[in-house]
Amino acid sequence: MITERLTIEQEGIAIIDRNLLNSDPVAATSRAIRSCINGFAIDKSMFVGALPGQSVVIRYPRLRDVPINELDEAVEQEASQSIPYDLSEVFLDWSLLSEEPEGDTQQQKILLVAAKHDVIDKRIQYADVAEIEYSILSVDSLALADAAEECKFFNQNESVALINLGASSVSIHFTKDGESNFIRDISWGAKELIQAIGKAKRLDYEDAEACLMEEGAGLSAGGDDTGDVVDVQVIDEPKAVVDDDDLGLESAAPMAAASSAMSAAPQEITLADNLSAPIARLVTEVRRSFDYYEHQLYEHPVERIILSGGISHIPMIREALSEELGVDQILIADPSAGGISISGKVNMNRGDVHPAQYMVAVGLAARGLSEL
Repeated sequence: MITERLTIEQEGIAIIDRNLLNSDPVAATSRAIRSCINGFAIDKSMFVGALPGQSVVIRYPRLRDVPINELDEAVEQEASQSIPYDLSEVFLDWSLLSEEPEGDTQQQKILLVAAKHDVIDKRIQYADVAEIEYSILSVDSLALADAAEECKFFNQNESVALINLGASSVSIHFTKDGESNFIRDISWGAKELIQAIGKAKRLDYEDAEACLMEEGAGLSAGGDDTGDVVDVQVIDEPKAVVDDDDLGLESAAPMAAASSAMSAAPQEITLADNLSAPIARLVTEVRRSFDYYEHQLYEHPVERIILSGGISHIPMIREALSEELGVDQILIADPSAGGISISGKVNMNRGDVHPAQYMVAVGLAARGLSEL
């Protein structure tokens, strides 16, 4: 629980050189870190970093009546049964989320995180080359919840899904009454939209990305600036049990387009048309996560979604999620409008940068504050 109020006095953002990232990821990442913090006027510092959600294993074991002084051993025993690695290969961390009565016993809900040593070593290598030292390493999906708590985004007795739309992955963090309840990461990212634009308009990656960021804010599932109606068709679940590769995701949109072309004259392909297929894939994966959470885990349906990340401002994404999931309350995270204090020197909304991109960073800052 974070008790002191977080004050953001300085902020920075850096773009990683994509060409250098392909040839030397350590140099590319460390240079971006260094360029981001070089402008900070600080005397003392605590660096808090994050591991990608897809690189860690997160579990929620339930224990019963385990004395506090025996929890370490009990959690390690649970980890040996639920973590898909030998425990000698991973670093384990855990926290006690809650204790609730269950009959004549107390059920203890644990948040368990396991990260392989080589994943942590790679992050530390980035920091070493950037000439910094991490005091804490968290996980980006957990940082989302820390930010939401610090910004007072949670309401009592409410089920919320925090969805962070990243460049190459999407984190979905389900919370109940402000408490972490389930996390899933999806292999889908903004790069899918950028690649779709690049292919359709014959643009290189940088120009396609600029097109998405400049025009994306005006795209709606109901139409773009041309007034054309765009139907984002979500792929139905298969009737039989098949692998994801057999779902025919790539062929669904072309088949619909071919059918339409037989009955109507060809129309100009809009930017919204280019994005409809990758957004449909995103919505399908998010729906699967919601179905698992609500039906397999028997949890209360999600009442509100909070979006963050670089493409969270695109209306077409919000509208497609709302229609498919049946959730009316979909908000874009804005830490600058939350419960934290913002210095007058800080500007989270400039050019192609917007506040929702800072959610993970705010969560990491909040985590650091809680350790002081």
